[in-house]
Amino acid sequence: GGEADDAQDGGGKRRKGAITLEDLQRAGYKSGPSVLLMRPPEEQGQSDWTWSNGREAKAQESEETWQERQETRHIATAGADLTATLARKASAHAAKLREERRLEKEQARQDARLSWSQKEKRKREEGKVSRSGSYVEEEKRLARSHGVFSGFD
Repeated sequence: GGEADDAQDGGGKRRKGAITLEDLQRAGYKSGPSVLLMRPPEEQGQSDWTWSNGREAKAQESEETWQERQETRHIATAGADLTATLARKASAHAAKLREERRLEKEQARQDARLSWSQKEKRKREEGKVSRSGSYVEEEKRLARSHGVFSGFD
């Protein structure tokens, strides 16, 4: 901020730190389209907002051919089949997730009933032993699993 920033702006002195459009443009910012530059909507005369009986639109429609009807039927059937397939897959996936959640809850209930040593035994069998235990105990356990039994325990 030099003297150029403190220049007069529209009659009054600018506050320190105020940002002008010129500052933003110098920094590379560009503005989008302005609503001030849009043309006003064209007047279309008197609008009729009453309900139609549909005869005018029906007169402008052409009769659908048998071929067009078959194509429409085929497209609608294919879309319905795809939607049904996706719905079945989503339902099967949701059922699988529910079953997994149920099994996890059941496992948690069983774990709550087990003693600490039973939980550790299960972890050892699954290969998920917590490594925060004693290094010596862990080495002895590994040795025992390989058939080494020392009388030192």
